[in-house]
Parts: sequence; structure tokens; C-alpha cells
Amino acid sequence: MKELKQAEQIRTWVQSVLTGESSGHDWLHVSRVADLALYIGEKENADLFIVETAALVHDLIDVKLPDTVRLSVSEVYDQLVIFGIGKEDADRVIHIITRMSFRDREKFEGEPLSIEGKAVQDADRLDAIGAVGIARAFMFAGAKGHGLYGDDQSAYAHFFHKLLRLKDMMNTDTARELAEERHDFMLQFVRQLEKDIPGIDAKTS
Repeated sequence: MKELKQAEQIRTWVQSVLTGESSGHDWLHVSRVADLALYIGEKENADLFIVETAALVHDLIDVKLPDTVRLSVSEVYDQLVIFGIGKEDADRVIHIITRMSFRDREKFEGEPLSIEGKAVQDADRLDAIGAVGIARAFMFAGAKGHGLYGDDQSAYAHFFHKLLRLKDMMNTDTARELAEERHDFMLQFVRQLEKDIPGIDAKTS
């Protein structure tokens, strides 16, 4: 009962922090990741409270958020403690969210995530591919003022820099199975985009 109340408090807090976020790292994204992470975590016998908590707060420290929205690691940690989460559990959550970013994958290559961390990371990556991943790619490009194609910052380039690589980076069997259909759909979309815009690949260095 205590953990259910804490999870609800965290959900309410995170939703308020991310109100108005428009780059695809909004509350709806976080909510989907939390649901996916719980599904994966249950299949993989993870601690579901740690999974849910980490999934809910995972984007609050993301550098892609505006400075006015993004929180520091210590701010997230302190708020978890205020909600009554034990320091050991808060440490486990912080360990996950500071090491799961695609950007930092090489930096923490020698520090494997816990099964809880793997579930959250897989869920976050699953939400970056498939139909929802396509939608989020264009949300992000629009929010940052990036074009559809034409340079390395474009939405089209993002598929090759990151999104089409994620299927092979899943940690768990559960996520690998879920990733197959999403990846195939995304690849089909990219190929159709290349048909619709002849020479698009040549316009992206």
C-alpha cells in the first residue's frame, strides 16, 4: 500500500514537471515507458517498484529537456526521499537513470545495469522505435528547429544515427521480441520516405 501511494505521488509530481514539454519527452512518453517497463520487468522477475520509479523519473535529468524543465540528479534524489523512499532504493533508481542514456552508452559500457535498469532502458528504447518512435522523431526535430532532411541534424538522419540501431541494443528477451515488429515498421517507413523524396540520402551527409 505504501509503495502504491509513493508511485502515485511520483506520477503526479513528474506530470507537473513535464507540463508543456513538446519535444517528445513529455508525460505521455514517460507514462508509456513506465507501462512498458513494468511489463518487461514482470516478465524478467525484476523489482517492480524500482522499475516503475526509475521509469517515471528517467527523463527529468535528460539534457534534451529545456533548462527551465530539467532537474539535477540531486533534486530528483531529494524528492524521492521526501516521498518516503528509502535511501537505498533511491540510490538504485539514480544509478539506473544516470546510466541508461543512449548518449552515455560507451561511458558506462563497463558498468552493466541491474535487471531493473535493463527493463527501463529497454522500455525507453522501445518507445523510440515503431510508429510512436517515428512520431516522436518528428516532434523532436520540430521542437529543435531541425529539418526533415538535408543535414546530420535532420529527422531523417536521426533514424540512422540512433533509431534503426536500437533493435539490436535491447537487453532482455522480452524487449527483443517486442522490438522486431516496431523496427520492421520503422524501416518500411524510411524506405517509403526515400521513394517519396528521390535522392534524400544524398542530401544527408
